[in-house]
Formats: sequence, C-alpha cells, structure tokens
Amino acid sequence: MAGRTGLGEVSEELLSPEEVRSALREFFADASALDEARALRDGGLDGGFDGDGFDRDRWRALAGEVGVVAMAAPESAGGLGLGLGHVTAALEEAGACLYPGPLRAAILAAWTLGLPGAARPDEVDGLLDGTLIAGMPQSFAAHRPEVVLSGGGRVSGAVRGVTHGMAADVLLTVAGSADGDVPVLVRLAGGGGEVGRRPVRAVDLTARPADLDLDAVAAVPLAGAGEALARTRDVARLLLAAEQVGGAQGCLARAVEYAAIRTQFGRVIGTYQAIQHRCARVAVAVAGARALVLAAAKAIDAGGTGADADRAAARQLVPLAKAEASEAFDAAADALVQVHGGIGFTWEHDAHLYFRRARATAALDGRPSRLRDDAVTAGCLSLLTNFA
Repeated sequence: MAGRTGLGEVSEELLSPEEVRSALREFFADASALDEARALRDGGLDGGFDGDGFDRDRWRALAGEVGVVAMAAPESAGGLGLGLGHVTAALEEAGACLYPGPLRAAILAAWTLGLPGAARPDEVDGLLDGTLIAGMPQSFAAHRPEVVLSGGGRVSGAVRGVTHGMAADVLLTVAGSADGDVPVLVRLAGGGGEVGRRPVRAVDLTARPADLDLDAVAAVPLAGAGEALARTRDVARLLLAAEQVGGAQGCLARAVEYAAIRTQFGRVIGTYQAIQHRCARVAVAVAGARALVLAAAKAIDAGGTGADADRAAARQLVPLAKAEASEAFDAAADALVQVHGGIGFTWEHDAHLYFRRARATAALDGRPSRLRDDAVTAGCLSLLTNFA
C-alpha cells in the first residue's frame, strides 16, 4: 500500500496476527496509552486533550503510520485487506492499555467498505490516515435506528451514546430507509444541515460519548439492508469483544506482576494459593474468550465468500465470544483490584480505570445471559458435533 509505513505493503500470507500484536505492543510501549487514560481520569468530563478524549497526534500515527485502520479496509479502497484475525489482534493490544482513541469505529467503517456492492465515500482516505475522526453508537450491534435516510441522501433524527461524539467528523450508524435499515456514513463535518452535540458522563472514564441530534445532514449508504447489515453488526460486536479480551489480559498481567513483588507476612503474596488460584482462573477465562474471538473472526471472514455454513457459524460464535469476553474482563478487573488490596481501591491507581471499562463494556451489545440465549437460538449446540 503506497505511502504507508508501519505495517506497510503486506499480505495476509506475509504478516501474521502475532506480528500485528507485536507491532502494536511496541507502538504503545513508546508512550503508554495509559497516560491518556490517566489524563482523562484527572481532567474530568471537559478536561484533557482539548475535550477530544484522546491524543490526536498519536491517533494519526497509529492510523496513518502504523496502518492499523487500513488492515480492515479492502485493497480496492486503498487498504491492506487483512482478515479479522489480524484486526482483533490489534484491538486486543489497544484494549490491554485502555487506549481511548477512536479505533473501533474507524476499523468498523473501514471493514464495511469490503461488503458486496459497498460505496466508496470521499472520506475513505481521511479515515485510513487518521485525519478524520469516526464515531458510532456504543452499542452498534444492538442499536435500533432513530434516524431516517431520505431519498435525497440526508438523515434526520437522534443518535444516542456516540463514541467520541464531540470530536467525530463522520458517524457510522444505522438508518431507516425505504429499503429497510442500512449502515450509513454521516458527514458530521461539512455535511450541511444541523448537528447538535451533547456530552454524556460515562462510567468508563476513558470514554467520551455524546448524544447527537441530526437535521438534514448528508449521509452515504455504505451497503444494503439484510445480510450486509447483519454482518456489520456481527463485526461490531466482535471488535468490542476483542477489546475486552485485551483489557482482561492487561488486568491479568498487572495482577501477576504485582503478586510477584508484593510481600505480606514475610512472603511474596504470589506464593499464596488463594492468589495463585484466582489468577489461574482468570488466565483460563481469558484464553477461552480469546479462542472464541478468533473462531468467530475466522467464521465471519469465511462467510464473506458466500459459504452458508460459515455464516451460520458466525451467528453462533459471535454472541458466545462477546459473552465470554465480558465475563473474562469482569473477572480480571475484580482480580486486579483484589490482588492489589487497599491501594487497588484508590483513585490514583489504574485498577479502577480497568474496572470501570469492564463494567461499562459488559453492558454494551447485550448481557452475557442474553447473548448465550441468542447463540442457542442460532443453533450453537450444533457446534458440539465438531468435537464428537
């Protein structure tokens, strides 16, 4: 892919998900994304990074130089055309350090460009290089449209809980149309009409959602109704699950690190079985959730080629992956606080930043019990035949 550094001109055969993971880990190690999360903690609702909720320079470096958004876009749109296994690896690393930038929304918008018959908006280049900020409803997979797309290509209505809603230049959402509900890209900046924005206080201190009111704002339908929208919802849920798995891994790593150095009653606390067993249970939960995320990613990728069996598997695996990721992140965040003891409950410590994100994201796109019901309804019990 001309003009990009970082992941550069690569193919799925030349670049493995582990190499993506390593590149992202190195990127965030240079200047920890936790510094951004801490700034949001200390600045409150209106402070830090001019109200954007993230460092724009770092975001442009991540999107434009590393090329993380381009991974999800097809080559026909100027992207790298890598699979969701690569994309979820990147999101795991971002989640591990609570990166607060608009990564999920940008990746989802880029991925939709590869849907059959997808439009290619003028904003594509800006999305891929990070100069344009993308937002989307926090619960995209469960979002029911409150905006309507007119025949003239304009949307009107309200969209609640938009990620990075105060900074977003474009909005990926679902709009009702004459043909049914369709994914659209709304031009918040330069799209005419009227855009009202109101910041929303969130449990997750690393999030900056906003409620948007739209009146005759220009929008581009990205794909058709039906299967295209269903697959987009599946990918949105999968991306959130991958970020949660990363958050859980971040909690586990910090809990284990602390347990190896903290002494109590003359012993390193990591030698106590209660601590060992708790960390071991979290490690098993994280591994299981990661495996489901990867399996769901493969099923979605395979389903894009038209294989009905893979599409059915994706419908079954995606809700299971999100359910397991939510519970793993919850358990890991609890363990992080408990292993640290009293200091883990303080405002200054990072533990509550993970705890808040775990609780907040568990409520998005469906609770675990509902997601498992959805998976059973979709026929997930048939997956057991693969192990018979």
